[in-house]
Amino acid sequence: MTTKTSINNLHHQGADWLRELEFYKEELAILTSRLEEVVSKNTDKEILSNVEHFQNKFIMLREQLDILKHDVNQRNEQLTELAKTRPEHIDERFTSVSDKLLARMKDFAHSIADTRFEFNGFLAKTL
Repeated sequence: MTTKTSINNLHHQGADWLRELEFYKEELAILTSRLEEVVSKNTDKEILSNVEHFQNKFIMLREQLDILKHDVNQRNEQLTELAKTRPEHIDERFTSVSDKLLARMKDFAHSIADTRFEFNGFLAKTL
């Protein structure tokens, strides 16, 4: 689905997304630190298997975050160029918007939330 919006609106949306991704980056660092705490207190093979599971999930999420950040930055650069070539349209609703990046941001937010929920359940049983 595509809609029309202004360059200005898209710029603010991109800035919001970058702040959101920075928050998730910090959250992943905190979750990783908690995981290290589990490793330091446990040697049980089943627990270590779960630790490896979460290590892999966190690595995957960090990779997705980096890709999203790159794509948002690239989109922001395109918007800057568009604003330079069409400054009279900065606040007009003329720009067609694809919701693909929005959908990817929402999917990533859900992945983080699901992982956090699963990880907190693991921590409750382990610590």
